[in-house]
Amino acid sequence: MGQETRDTESARTISVRLTPETHKALRINVAEEDTSIQQWVEALLERKLGIRDTGKRAPEGSKSGKK
Repeated sequence: MGQETRDTESARTISVRLTPETHKALRINVAEEDTSIQQWVEALLERKLGIRDTGKRAPEGSKSGKK
């Protein structure tokens, strides 16, 4: 796994409620991508918001429907 949030002293925390099915699909997806939920969500948000190139692999879409 890569580096966690760059500056933990200035980082902000948010809470997101997920259905058990969504959470399970997310856990599977991040495991397949060898990353953490934290890194995956942060990269997705940064990509969608047009914020800096983090060097992290940005999520390209959910693999949860894949069998």
